[in-house]
Amino acid sequence: MLSELTSVFAAVPVNSGREEYQTAILERNVLGKPTFSSRQKSYRHLVELFALDPSLALFRGLRQFASHDKTSLPLLALTCVFCRDPQLRASFDLIQQLKLGEVLRREKMEEHLEAAFPRRFSVAMKKSLAQNVNTTWTAAGHLVGRAVKKRASPRPNVTASTYSMFAGYLLGLRGDILISSIFGPLVAADPSTLTAHLSVAARNGWVRFRHAGGVREVDFSGSLVPTERGILA
Repeated sequence: MLSELTSVFAAVPVNSGREEYQTAILERNVLGKPTFSSRQKSYRHLVELFALDPSLALFRGLRQFASHDKTSLPLLALTCVFCRDPQLRASFDLIQQLKLGEVLRREKMEEHLEAAFPRRFSVAMKKSLAQNVNTTWTAAGHLVGRAVKKRASPRPNVTASTYSMFAGYLLGLRGDILISSIFGPLVAADPSTLTAHLSVAARNGWVRFRHAGGVREVDFSGSLVPTERGILA
């Protein structure tokens, strides 16, 4: 739902509350849906994927980083959904196994999801789910093509790298463990690239980052409210 998220962000100011997102979608119909029930469906899906609630640090970070660089939204949105959707997380294992240019058949993704979630989905649901996750990876640049999907690599950038580290930080990852975590490959950034990007982000005031004596310290506590800092302490 990248196009819908883009439309919502364009219509709702950065520092808005949860109610303003709901009003924009359901009452102002910023998504241009033909019926109220279709607005409700879109709103429900967007909340499931992204929360649309700035009281939650993951979404608040998504909105703030998207305001810094709109072109990064595909990777920013991917990172947010990756944290919230177990099927998308499971599918990344298969994406990472592919060589650049290798074709990914939908059936292979279906088999992978069945192995990860045995007997959980019907045949029709597995087909739909495989199509959806493959579309997500395509929107983010990890796959290319319409009918035939091939492995590709997004271009890493400072904004996406920093948000991916923020997401990992919220999960309790710190230092080199964070920089070497799955959140780097998710935005196609290796540890040396992440180090360079975090240095730029620190100069922008987005994070506190220190790299000395082979030790890297990443601190996003300044982006958290007191209760969040207490939980993560």
